[in-house]
Parts: sequence; C-alpha cells; structure tokens
Amino acid sequence: MTSSERGPSKAVPQYMQIADELRQQIRAGLLQVDALVPSAATLCKQHDVSMITSKKALQVLQSEGLVYSVPGKGTYVAKLDRMIRTMPYRHFEQVERTYVREAGRAGRTPTAEHRTQAAAASEWVAQRLEISPGDDVTETTYRVFADSHPMSMSTSWEPRSITGGTVIEHPHEGPHGTHGLNARFAAIGWTVAHIQERLIVRPPTAFETSELAIPADVHVVEVRQTVLATQQDSDDLIPVEAADIIFPSDRYEFVYMMDRPQ
Repeated sequence: MTSSERGPSKAVPQYMQIADELRQQIRAGLLQVDALVPSAATLCKQHDVSMITSKKALQVLQSEGLVYSVPGKGTYVAKLDRMIRTMPYRHFEQVERTYVREAGRAGRTPTAEHRTQAAAASEWVAQRLEISPGDDVTETTYRVFADSHPMSMSTSWEPRSITGGTVIEHPHEGPHGTHGLNARFAAIGWTVAHIQERLIVRPPTAFETSELAIPADVHVVEVRQTVLATQQDSDDLIPVEAADIIFPSDRYEFVYMMDRPQ
C-alpha cells in the first residue's frame, strides 16, 4: 500500500506513514532479523515521495533500534535484544554488579572499563551526598559493554567518611571488588534501604555520542541515582552513593516494579 492509498490521514507526515508501514512488517515477521530493508531510493519510487522523506522514515526506525545501517551496503532489520533494567529489586536481591546480571539475563557477555580516584566533592555531588563541598569522595567512571558493544557510561561518588579505610574503600579491589553496591556496603555494616532515581531524556553530548557510538537522532536516558542506607538499628537514612548513568535509548528497556505502600 502506498502513501497515496492510505486515505484521509493527511495529518500524519508521509515519512511517519512509511516508517509505520515498515515497522508493522518487521513486527509481523515479514522483514526478519538482518533482512535488507528497502533503500531510500526504493521507498521514493514505492511511495512517490522525495529522497528526504524516505531517508527520514529510515532514520525514525533507526532511532527506535529497529534497523541498523551498514555504510555502502544498506539498512537491515536489527535484532530486538534491548537489555532490561529492573527497579527496585535488582539493588536489594543480588550480590553481583547490576550490569553483569542484566547482560547475563539477555544472554550477552558483559565487560567494563573503570577508573577510580580520590576527589573533592563538587557542589553538585555534595548536595546529593549531604556533605560539604570539597569533602573527600571516591569517584569512579565506567563504560559498560555487552558483547563488545557499548551500552552505558556513568560516574559514581562515595563519601570517604564512610568507606575510607574499609575493605570497600576501592570499589574494584579486595574481597568485595566484584560485588554490587548492596553487598559491598553490607560488608561494612550498612544496609541499603532507599534508592532515588531521576530520569531525564535528552540529546547526547558530543562526548557521549563518541564514547557510546550513538546513532543520529537517538536520545539518551540520564539516570541520576542516589542511594541511602542505614547502620545497625538506626532509622536515619544516610546517602552512601550518588551516580549519574547514561543509557542510549535504543539499547535499554526500563522496568519499574512498585509495591503498594504498606
């Protein structure tokens, strides 16, 4: 069916109509994984539209992670294998690091690059950790991969007033170097009790685009996470970590499971 045969839906731009038609073919299995998608030139002829319109339709599908382009060859149907990030139980029920669990659940092999250093808390970090600007924190930057493909990047901060001189002072060294946040802080007598996450959807920066190989028109989900914990029998919630995590929106699905408040 061509654009001109679609009836009175003139309010829908032509490139969106073409994208929707291809999207339905992909979901119905008429275009299978790694199958060649009609080229922009072919779409021009099929739908009697301009090259700009047909290219824009393909860009929409690429931004959704439904297709991928190979320079000089064409556009192909992508495998729909987004990793799933589940909140909040992933923080409380697992020992291993979150990215390891997420990749394993998707049948993919996780790896990570990380760098840790002592730093002075900025105003931004100090506000979230409820400490004074300039206080000592442990800062760790990450770039996470699944099957060698970049999936996310992040920076986290932990107050050295809590972790300094303990077995978890360095997040990737010692007996708990492979453990996630919950298990690490439990090792020094803290119980993770509350996690706040703020999600911001925005265009990527040039640096993020380069580091994560983000295609054109794909936004990122920035997760601003603050983790609070209690010690012994205290009811006081103390911030033990703050992190800014960047996820390309074409690689992750976010699932939030919320129990009814007691």
